[in-house]
Amino acid sequence: MNRTPMKTYTLTITEKQARVLMDACELLSRIQGGQVREVFEYLPLKKGVDWEVYHQIKDGLTKRMPEILKDGIDGWSRSFGVGHPELPESHDISWDLYQVIRYEISTQQAIDDGIIQKKGERDFSKMMTVNYDPPMKRSNEPLAKMERVK
Repeated sequence: MNRTPMKTYTLTITEKQARVLMDACELLSRIQGGQVREVFEYLPLKKGVDWEVYHQIKDGLTKRMPEILKDGIDGWSRSFGVGHPELPESHDISWDLYQVIRYEISTQQAIDDGIIQKKGERDFSKMMTVNYDPPMKRSNEPLAKMERVK
């Protein structure tokens, strides 16, 4: 069988751009997994928003989500987890990208702060969060590679 070789690309971005890409990948993955309430964190809210109304709308939508989402998930207390077989391929790819970017930024910050000397080290007294866990591949794509240029 004649297979076309996998095409790869190099993208040079700033840390700020990487953080935006990381957030976008996390949001896509969470939405596709049914965690629809995450969208509310990114809405362009008007000044002086009535927070009681905001939460009424958010909670009201959550209560109605089982009417349209698979398996009665509600987007808050029930959603599909990472790796669920019914999720689209883009879910796992975006989750992988999110993990790679999160790990690289967090690890580089720990190096800059003098907590560790090089990647692969971990001071658990200061690095307990999942940000410092090496990415775990979920998709069928190879894990992306990311390194700080300067």
